[in-house]
Amino acid sequence: MNLAYILAWLLPLSTGIVVYMAASPQRVRGWKSTCAGYGFLFGMLLVAAFASIAARDAVAQAWMNASWCLLPVFVIAAAIAWRRRAGASSPSESSRVLSNWQCAGLAAMLASLAVRGAIIAREVWLRPLYPWDAWSAWAVKPKTWFLLDHYVPFVSMPDWLSSAQGDLYTEVAWHYPNALAWIELWFASAAGGWIEPLINLPWLGLWIALLLGHYGQWRALGMDRVRALIFVYALGSLPLLSVHVALAGYADLWVATGFGFGVLAWMRWLQRRERSQLWLALLCALILPWLKMEGWIWAACLLGAIGFGALPSRWRWSVAIGGAVLFVVLFPLGGLRFLCIHAGVMNVDGSIAVPAIGPLALVLNLHWRSGAAGGAVETLFAQPNWHLLWWLTPAILVWRWRELIVHDWLRLPALLLLVCATLLLILFLFTGASAWAQSYTAINRLVLQIVPAWVTVLAMLLRDARWPEPASGTVPARAPHSDPA
Repeated sequence: MNLAYILAWLLPLSTGIVVYMAASPQRVRGWKSTCAGYGFLFGMLLVAAFASIAARDAVAQAWMNASWCLLPVFVIAAAIAWRRRAGASSPSESSRVLSNWQCAGLAAMLASLAVRGAIIAREVWLRPLYPWDAWSAWAVKPKTWFLLDHYVPFVSMPDWLSSAQGDLYTEVAWHYPNALAWIELWFASAAGGWIEPLINLPWLGLWIALLLGHYGQWRALGMDRVRALIFVYALGSLPLLSVHVALAGYADLWVATGFGFGVLAWMRWLQRRERSQLWLALLCALILPWLKMEGWIWAACLLGAIGFGALPSRWRWSVAIGGAVLFVVLFPLGGLRFLCIHAGVMNVDGSIAVPAIGPLALVLNLHWRSGAAGGAVETLFAQPNWHLLWWLTPAILVWRWRELIVHDWLRLPALLLLVCATLLLILFLFTGASAWAQSYTAINRLVLQIVPAWVTVLAMLLRDARWPEPASGTVPARAPHSDPA
């Protein structure tokens, strides 16, 4: 580790923070944590964008060449943030008095989370890239570019075989987005070589950013400090989340962070009408396709939900009924099947071959896959991937369902996640992807992508929950929330 590598961390982080502060100047509760969390994600994506432009002909100098593009962004964003925050005052909040056992319990949870983070950091620091999908798919392009010291195109196997050019390459994941590849190249060039522990450390930073961003936004949405920390522990201690940090190299954690941050920003817009948060939600949706193929689906869902939420109430019913009718009509006929961008001609379910059209190809070929249901149930409820998350979800919904009825800013994100969960169920129970449910592979990775947003909705349902108390003629006061009409 050298000075260049340290600067390669500090520059995108500081740039992302000031970009967020310039875009969202409101100093609400938890704003510092929110700035750090969102700032890390935005800074890394700015690095990827500038490196893909400035370092194509000299990949080994990616961090140096892209830095000259990043510095003006930092200066301009810092000036805007300074001007927009001039005179702003931090919010004041009355402290909640905790008993000794409550303090001890909270300290134990945070200490446990810190120990988990230390163990994950050790795994990332001491191990090379794990020889699975991250090694065989995601790292092939950036490592090739780094060793060649310049960008070369990757094409499909048929195109590679039929081409007379010698500068074309191929791999199984040739069509995957390149954002993570350029992030890895940024750190590899700063480290002075393809040193995998140093290249994989951003996944640990992303895990921390995920927790900070969610904590800050939960506080801004009205949750008290103690309850927000409890849910930070609940989110950060999920086993599969930790695995995707320790076995760094996959894109799913990045998609989960981007989607979760987008849903949080949208919720702040719905609750507080902060226009800057609406723009941030749209930005988070637009970056998802740049991270992974599934990002197209989640981006469409999030953008569709934002558009649906912007409709007048009377129009929402018409759109919802129309969508339900369309689903009921299409589903028995076969429904939708999503293929890869530019996948060319490929076999679907072993029987149909169609050309991919743009980012999505529609195929009417759905039927029930009986063997997948057991795998899906075991994955969610029996295996130690999610603790008790999926057991607690129905209990919380039954207990707090009135919150969904009363609060529009809770109901709309819950409907969004219902649509996302429905799409996943259709994918794994009615398409050829059922094999991934039976093998317990992709089903976990795809579910992970919506889990932070899922935890957010559950956390907001419990933000002011109280255990039933003996009747005393008084009703506990709620924290004030202003829902849009």
